[in-house]
Amino acid sequence: MLVVGVPILQAIIRGWQRRRSLGASGVPELRAAGLRGAELPGGLRRQSAQSVTSEEIALASDNPQATITQLDDAGRVIGYREVYRDPRSWGEFVDVLLTQTLYRGRAHRRVELELSRYESAEQASAALDGGTPVEDGEDGVVVSDAGEREGLQAREWTRSEGGAVIQRMLELRWSSGDVLGVLRGDSEPSGALEDAEVERLAALVRERLG
Repeated sequence: MLVVGVPILQAIIRGWQRRRSLGASGVPELRAAGLRGAELPGGLRRQSAQSVTSEEIALASDNPQATITQLDDAGRVIGYREVYRDPRSWGEFVDVLLTQTLYRGRAHRRVELELSRYESAEQASAALDGGTPVEDGEDGVVVSDAGEREGLQAREWTRSEGGAVIQRMLELRWSSGDVLGVLRGDSEPSGALEDAEVERLAALVRERLG
């Protein structure tokens, strides 16, 4: 019973913590600018929605103290992230089972939106201009600058096997007042999520942020 009960209890506690975090100061306003189910490409369902504190980002980094100092100096206040997936959206263990059975051969699509509030519009703009440098990732992954699209800064990740691109992610970044917005569209195979859809979603959020 402990083997089953402990993970369930942990999941309940994590769920309660996530729901509580969504009420933290500044988060409801960011959440209100997020995506609506009817706006998403067909089949995508929300996987998660949570606040993202600077402390959480720092703890996930290789040098927490340096990271939290950098974020504080940049004026970052609070963030909010929501993730939508299709078809794999039931947790890692069930994902594996479904991928091997029901979802075998089906395209993987994922949309992630992250909004971060800064102390001022100037600091949000500086965070946009000083974003993570474009560099290649792990073996088979190439990261490249994709220029500007309707006022949105774009870059893309591609993963190849045997000389063929099998996965692609488009990232769009912008600043709206004191908020930095980042929207990513990830698909495997690479054409399963069209760029126009990702750009449309980013434009909707940016419009709501004003």
